[in-house]
Amino acid sequence: MGIPRDDDERAEVSLSPLIDCVFLLLIFFLVSTMTRKEQRDIDIVLPESVSAEKQLPRDEHLVIGLDREGAVCRDGQQTSLNQLHAELREIALRNPDQVIRLDADQATPVHKVVEILDLCQFNALSNVGIRTYDEHYNR
Repeated sequence: MGIPRDDDERAEVSLSPLIDCVFLLLIFFLVSTMTRKEQRDIDIVLPESVSAEKQLPRDEHLVIGLDREGAVCRDGQQTSLNQLHAELREIALRNPDQVIRLDADQATPVHKVVEILDLCQFNALSNVGIRTYDEHYNR
């Protein structure tokens, strides 16, 4: 003996609890990213190191320069990040132990320095040194 069922009645799922959950998640992520942004916008002056290992520049070192606006130079010639990525890939294939020196102005945004370090890491170039300087460095 079955329960009589009217074929016109269909079972419906209420979407209002799902919409409420999605709305609350949206608010949570908006609030959490706003607080994280405040923590990232702290101005930092890159420190000078008194215990850094002093090395003379050599011709075989690859020098990547960053000015205070974040413009990238390779061995004195301005280049883009895409060109630098292609050049680092070729260098890594030829010599994975290539020494790279990163000359960054002390006012260079840290995220620009991290982009260059990420390119080196992506191409398995781990012998990277960082040197900071100001505008009077290469008179």
